[in-house]
Amino acid sequence: MSAVVMLFPTPSASTLSAETDRPSCAEHDPDWWFDEASFDRAVEVCRTCPVRARCLNEALNAGETLGVWGGLTPAQRAALPAADVLPLRRPTHRRR
Repeated sequence: MSAVVMLFPTPSASTLSAETDRPSCAEHDPDWWFDEASFDRAVEVCRTCPVRARCLNEALNAGETLGVWGGLTPAQRAALPAADVLPLRRPTHRRR
């Protein structure tokens, strides 16, 4: 199986804790993720979710065809090749 690499602006794995590992969607109306008229709001919430890559990967593996998962709509997920999601993090640069 190939891999899809997506840049997600999430904390590094070392900074995740039980509190930050909670999905961002847990704080919002669950209907946003399944009502097509609300997809834009759902996608915006997903952009900074600390578990976005895991959510998307699980949706892809399960063949989920409804709702926003991992910040992608059903059409966006359908357009992806069959692959695992590997989050690519921007390197942090320190200025001296």
